[in-house]
Amino acid sequence: MRKLLIAAFLFVISTGILLSQSIHFIDYTSFPDHTKNYDRVGNCVLKKTLTGGILTVELLSQNMQSSIKPKFEFNYRKGILRISAINIEIKGKDSVYFDKVTNKKVTMHSAISTIDMHFSPMGPKAKREVFRFTGFKRIPVKIYLNDIFYPDCPVKDISYRIYKGMVINRINADGNKDGMWITFYDTGEINEKKQYENGAFLDGKTYDKTGKDLHYVGEFEGGIGSVRIDSLINK
Repeated sequence: MRKLLIAAFLFVISTGILLSQSIHFIDYTSFPDHTKNYDRVGNCVLKKTLTGGILTVELLSQNMQSSIKPKFEFNYRKGILRISAINIEIKGKDSVYFDKVTNKKVTMHSAISTIDMHFSPMGPKAKREVFRFTGFKRIPVKIYLNDIFYPDCPVKDISYRIYKGMVINRINADGNKDGMWITFYDTGEINEKKQYENGAFLDGKTYDKTGKDLHYVGEFEGGIGSVRIDSLINK
């Protein structure tokens, strides 16, 4: 029985090694993503497809830029694909000084990274990263990038509220405001009603506590704001 268990164990290991050797990394591309609100959606898997033996993995990630094109290594085992960037470029430098205590020359070794990693203040917060592999027989169950687990991106509303049987204050699957949004005074009366379409503000109204239309509405997002005043305010 013990011999059978050992043989089975060795078979599993050898199968894993052969499977890993038959899988190859093809290429990588990335580009800015303007369709999703990264602050609400976060890192996630946009798409996993396996066609003609080629696995395509499309990820939504934080839009960090590198001064060089990154290289990648990967590991696939038990349905889990782990991808890691290898973008560390080091320049070594030796400095020699005289140590008066030991009365000897001492060599100091130092290393400096020559890669600049930064966020673009003018660009979107998210980017799409596309990896292609060959040799896969099935789509991976889980995907990690740089040891960070990437769940599937949302396909349903992230959050919403029910008010008098009506769905309001929706954050859709893209992480954007959608449909009717209503804010309330601390005492419960309606303060503002606003209409959105996938993050774009369309129209709205502001009310006092008695329900009177005040004929203006404010829209503020990310520290930038504006106020709309309709023509009825002077009538």
